[in-house]
Amino acid sequence: MSADNLVIANLFLLLFLGLADNQMMAALLPAFVKSLHVSIEKAGLLVAIYSLGAAAAAFVSGSLSDVYGRRWFLQGGMALFAVASCLSWRSTTLAELAGARALTGLAAGTLSTCTVAFAGDWFAYEVRGRAIGLISSAYFVAPVAGVPAAALIADRFGWQRTFLAIAAVAALATFASLTLPKETRKTIATSHPWRRSLGAFRGFFARRDTFAALGIAFLVSGGLVGFITYIGQWLNNGFALSTTMIGLIFAYGGGMAVLGAPLGGMLSDRYGKRAVSLASSLVMALAVAAVPFLGWGAALLVAFGMVSLAAAFRQGPLTALMTEMVPAAERGTFIALRNISSQIGIGATVSVGGILYGRSGYGAVTGLCATMTALVSVLLFTHIMEPMPSQE
Repeated sequence: MSADNLVIANLFLLLFLGLADNQMMAALLPAFVKSLHVSIEKAGLLVAIYSLGAAAAAFVSGSLSDVYGRRWFLQGGMALFAVASCLSWRSTTLAELAGARALTGLAAGTLSTCTVAFAGDWFAYEVRGRAIGLISSAYFVAPVAGVPAAALIADRFGWQRTFLAIAAVAALATFASLTLPKETRKTIATSHPWRRSLGAFRGFFARRDTFAALGIAFLVSGGLVGFITYIGQWLNNGFALSTTMIGLIFAYGGGMAVLGAPLGGMLSDRYGKRAVSLASSLVMALAVAAVPFLGWGAALLVAFGMVSLAAAFRQGPLTALMTEMVPAAERGTFIALRNISSQIGIGATVSVGGILYGRSGYGAVTGLCATMTALVSVLLFTHIMEPMPSQE
């Protein structure tokens, strides 16, 4: 296996495990409520605790990886992930599980930040779209393959065994990560890493393009997750679809996304990351806006498939574009700030979307999400230029 393929395989596996672990929590919440004898509100705190840990880890690992390198953060992050999963497996109370999930969030936040930064360091910009498209297809493989497998294990053997299975795979991934090639970039020696990171943060907010990129991250994540969060309820209320049928629709959308992610990356290397990201966002905005006006049938499935395809098509090019907007010495810090902006976008949009759904229905939610997605194209057109490949 070539060094490039080895990097893609490792980074895909690391990202996939973190995403599958996070996304399976929605399926496991009812089991937590029943097993731990807690309310759904208290069980939901497990997701919030995880998110806080992930945000904190993104800030720390992204900043420090600029100074000390990404490779050992990835290896240490996956080892911590395996240990945290074992602690989840052995948890018998909500407090114990919450502590384990906080550690899992720290590990996952490190992995998601340093995976993108490592890919940005390793792959030349001319081929980075394809590479990150393949790696980021983990975002869409996780709900198609990882989450159903986790749910099946939980149904048959209990939710604790799900975490045991994840811990076992994570242990294998930890050993696999030892094969990651040594980094091609030079680490930076400094006695004041935090002062340096805070200076970089100020610079990102002062620059017109990087500030816009942080806004794009907010809009991209908020627009997609807001649309996805409430569509199941709308399908059930409006068309009386069963949970199983809704799950099959999501699996179909995930399959479309798995096809779209690598293709979008490859085309962006040929036609430009900015152009493919802009066009994909416009297509997605139109499809999102159309969904609530369609009845149950082929047209609705086509529209939902287009949303999934366009979101995946955009993922690799947009990520590759952002990794080239700052010098390699500041890449981890910038990706960390981007991830934090994404998390804020998700939280804000889902919160506002819940109010809109309750007052005006799903059409109001999709109107908000379509507007946010269209604004991504506007910001790409007005504030972002296709970067010149660095000569580092």
